[in-house]
Amino acid sequence: MTQALIRPGQLYAWAGGSLLITDARGRCGENLPLSGYYFREARYLSRCGLLIDGEPPWLCEAAAISPVDLSFIYTYPEVANYGGGGSGQSGDDVPRNAAGIAQRALEIQLTYEIAHGRLAVHAGVTNRSREVVRCEIAWELDADFADIQEAQAARREQSAAVSIHGTPREIVFRYGHARLPFQARVQFATDVEWQDTARRAARRVALEPGEQTFLELAVHPFDGAADPAESESEREDHVEQWRRSFTRPTSPRNRVFEAVVSANVRDVASFPLLDGPRAEWLALQAGVPLYPAFFGRDALTAGWQAAMIDRGQALDAALTRLRRFQSNRVDDWRDAEPGRVPYQMRTGPLALLGINPYDAYYADYASPLMFVIALANLFAWTGDRSQLDRHWDAARRILDWARDYGDKDRDGYLEYQTRSPKGTKNQGWKDSGDAIVYDDGSPVPAPISTCELQGYWYAAQQLMALLCAARGEWTDARAHFAAASDLKARFNRDWWSEREQFFALAMDPDNRLIEAPTSNVGHCLATGIIDRGRLHAVVGRMFAPDMFSGWGIRTLSAEHPFYDPLSYHRGTVWAVEQATILFGLRRFGFNARVHDLAGALFELAQLYPQYRIPECVGGYSRRERPTPGAYPQANAPQLWNASAFPLLVQSLLGIVPWAAHGLLVVDPILPVWLPDIVLHDLRVGGACVTLRFERKSDGASDFEVVQKHGPLRIVRQPPPQSVSAGIVDRLSALVESFM
Repeated sequence: MTQALIRPGQLYAWAGGSLLITDARGRCGENLPLSGYYFREARYLSRCGLLIDGEPPWLCEAAAISPVDLSFIYTYPEVANYGGGGSGQSGDDVPRNAAGIAQRALEIQLTYEIAHGRLAVHAGVTNRSREVVRCEIAWELDADFADIQEAQAARREQSAAVSIHGTPREIVFRYGHARLPFQARVQFATDVEWQDTARRAARRVALEPGEQTFLELAVHPFDGAADPAESESEREDHVEQWRRSFTRPTSPRNRVFEAVVSANVRDVASFPLLDGPRAEWLALQAGVPLYPAFFGRDALTAGWQAAMIDRGQALDAALTRLRRFQSNRVDDWRDAEPGRVPYQMRTGPLALLGINPYDAYYADYASPLMFVIALANLFAWTGDRSQLDRHWDAARRILDWARDYGDKDRDGYLEYQTRSPKGTKNQGWKDSGDAIVYDDGSPVPAPISTCELQGYWYAAQQLMALLCAARGEWTDARAHFAAASDLKARFNRDWWSEREQFFALAMDPDNRLIEAPTSNVGHCLATGIIDRGRLHAVVGRMFAPDMFSGWGIRTLSAEHPFYDPLSYHRGTVWAVEQATILFGLRRFGFNARVHDLAGALFELAQLYPQYRIPECVGGYSRRERPTPGAYPQANAPQLWNASAFPLLVQSLLGIVPWAAHGLLVVDPILPVWLPDIVLHDLRVGGACVTLRFERKSDGASDFEVVQKHGPLRIVRQPPPQSVSAGIVDRLSALVESFM
């Protein structure tokens, strides 16, 4: 099977606010500028590696055991003096290095274990020769307290002297910056001698044949910010309890699919930041190695996409964190306005010092509207009125913001424009600076309206109407429904491109359409803003060869003059976006296209180690090459790519919860390559159910209830807005449910 590698020279482990990046040999240092041990995006170790007599040992194997464990096996010394076949010796003579140590005399097993606020490193050194080995074993260590964004750019924007204080069992690196009281405390299990000039912690050993010695160290970062009183073990217990509650999808007749879903669910489960108050511990970071931070739209999108797995617990944590930081004022530096919620919240030195505005930066229109959409999804899964009430005022203020600040020219559409000198130009789904372009490739000036933002606004108002109805606020419910209906009518009138037979990407400052065919329209499909009469044309256009690469829907048509298959938003394919589009296709009954897109995602995941689809893959067609390529320096894993697979399963099974009424609607449409799925312990409100879904020989799909606890009615019905389901289909499904 084809295997494509992303960042092949790097390995990384992460947990909470901790992130370790090493090169392929298990070392941190100059060979890989991004490498090091980071806590809350500041680098507490810039150099870390094991030396034997001043030399790195020879790597035999490197393994990423889990998100929190890296493992390496080495030998020392490796003497290139061969006389026989292969790389072994040809006779009884044993090659030796300059110090007289026999070839491969020492076996070294090195592991890195990471936790929130701690890095533990274990090295076991065993003498595999027939004679005593005397040598120096040392750790190379240093710290520079760079921001991860500085390390990535290889350019410092803040710096200070680093002082070192050592004892035989502890080395402390202290940052001399007046506003950054950072310390890296390195503790050793045995006495070491600190060699300041060489930045080494060393000790000499004499190992008898077969004897083993251990060198262990633990790194404890301190940034001056006191955590809540709860201990690290309480955080770990909290996360473990969350993971144990997960719904578990299996497929006895397609174990590869089961493995793909399981691996991606594991990655979702690895991303809690474990920061802030306890109610926010499960708020998810965006991806590693470059985004070990809280991004509002990423956490909300992943939260609703994966809500079937955890009944929305991570989603609730994200809403709680965003609610706490919801803006109540205008702040041009941060692009904040009353009611807006953060787009990203970085915790590194650059943000802490105000060198950039990213400590809480608000320049995004997706995050606020996604807050309302996510809240409706959360209530659908839990039916918890107290939870809804807790987030209610924040949701109401967001829609006030959209009306009062989002539509500044009062033309009835949302448009964005940054006010910050370090602001993000594009604030829709596509946030790269060159994402919105005219046909000649020139950038569209701000203020800009994009089509998907109108879809988000429509969905937010429609869902807010439903939530108002659930609270008995009928006047507000009718007002939100009316506003949503008016927006939908105007959108279908004003945004349709006759030239492309598709909806336009954007409107420029003069309200001229930017007609480039893009994946943004797939978001419009998912939100429901597209009129029924145009759905077939839109879906057909999305699956035309210039848009559908065979791996997914491209961000920009391959026929556009400015198409670039390896750009960020002008031709790549995003897995998270495919899941949203897939959801929209299922919502409106385009079941054959659901199978096409689901199959493409499933096959795409199989190209990558641990089934991790990178941040965005290239737009190359499957007819051009066997792999799609990938955006340079893409994250893998990326949170919302991992959450795409729970939503894929939910869409194939037609699952729609309404916990407030003790109701679960299902309508499975399993493709031929996926003959069965079992959902173990699916939670809806206070009920828990295990369901088996199976594709029958005639191509239809059926389900049965294996086990159920708590009050829950399970009804089979096609999606209510399906254009392919008629009255006979719906009556037949009701009869089947009754039977």
